[in-house]
Amino acid sequence: MKVKVLSNNGEDNHYNILKKYSKMADRIIIVSPFLAADLPRVLSEMPTIKQIELYTNLDGYGMAGNVLSAICGLYKYGFEKGVSVSVKYNDRLHGKAYLLYDGNEGKGCIITSGNFTDNGLKNNHEYGVFLDNESTQEELRNQIYSIDCSELSYEEVVELLAKADEFAMKHSTTKIPVFKAADYIKNRMDNCRFFLKSLGSQNRPAGRGYTVIADNQIGFSKKPSRISKNDILICHGVKVGKVLGVCKILESEAIKRPPAFDGDRWEWKLTTSCISEQYSLHWWDYDIRTLDLEAEYNRTKKEGEHITMAGKDTIKGCLQRGYGEITREFAQFVMDRISKA
Repeated sequence: MKVKVLSNNGEDNHYNILKKYSKMADRIIIVSPFLAADLPRVLSEMPTIKQIELYTNLDGYGMAGNVLSAICGLYKYGFEKGVSVSVKYNDRLHGKAYLLYDGNEGKGCIITSGNFTDNGLKNNHEYGVFLDNESTQEELRNQIYSIDCSELSYEEVVELLAKADEFAMKHSTTKIPVFKAADYIKNRMDNCRFFLKSLGSQNRPAGRGYTVIADNQIGFSKKPSRISKNDILICHGVKVGKVLGVCKILESEAIKRPPAFDGDRWEWKLTTSCISEQYSLHWWDYDIRTLDLEAEYNRTKKEGEHITMAGKDTIKGCLQRGYGEITREFAQFVMDRISKA
C-alpha cells in the first residue's frame, strides 16, 4: 500500500495530488464542511471527472448562505460540463476526505484536515495522508455512505439560497466586535517589508475570474534579492489598473520554475498565500484603483510620510520596474481600503 504524507509546503500540496490522480479517474467523492466559493474554478483542472458526490454541512457552522451559493455554482458547473452532481448534507459533519474512482475501481483517497477550499488544499498548514490501497478506500467509502444524510437537489438549493438572501436583507449587518489576537502581537509584522507588485501585462492583463488565490506562484523577471519570507505584496493589475489583493510570501527566496503559460517571461517564482481572500475572489466588482489610492493617500497623509521607501510620493517607479518597496503607512492605507470593500 502506498502512503504519502501531505502538507501544503511545496509542490506536493493537497490540490496538486488531487489533480495528479484525478487524471486516472472519472468520479470523485468530496467530504468537506467548508467549500470554495468558486467550486468550478477549483474543479476545472480535473477535466476527466464526470461524476461528483458531495457531502457537506449546511447549518453546523453558521455558513449556510455561503455553502448554498457554492453548491449552486457546482450544480451549474455540472449542467454546463455534462458532469453528474449529487449533494448530501449532515450538520454534524466535520471530517474531510477525497476519494477518486475510475468507475468502481479506487484510484486513491486523501484523509486530511484541509477543507475543499483554496486555503485548505493549497495555502493553510494542513496535514493529511494519501492512500492508494483499494480495500482501505472501500472501507472509508462505506463509512461515508453510512452517515445519515439528507439529499439536496438543485431546485432546493435555489429555493434555499433565495431564502438566505432574503433573510440577510431583513436582518442587521452590524458586526459584533471580535477579539483579534493579531492586534496584540503587531510586533510580528515589524520585521516584514511591503512591496507593490505588478501582475499581468498589456497583452495579457488580469481579467475577470483571475485571482491571486489560485495563482499563488508570483513571478519576477530577475531573482528579487530584497523580498523574503513573510514580506507582503500589494498586487496591482497591469492595464486593468486595480488592486488584485494582498499576498504574504511563504518562501525565503525565489526559485526558478517552469513557465505557467506560453510566453511566460517571469521564471523566478515566489509562493504566496492570499490574505485578502474575500476581496480577491471578486476584485473586479470593486472600483479600487491603485492610482486613485495614490492620490487619496497623498491628500490625507501625515507630514513626513511617503509612499515608497525611497521617499517618493508616487507609485510610477514601482509599476515601471514591476515591483518596488513601499512604506508601511501606505501599505496599511491600501489594506484598510480593501478590508472595508
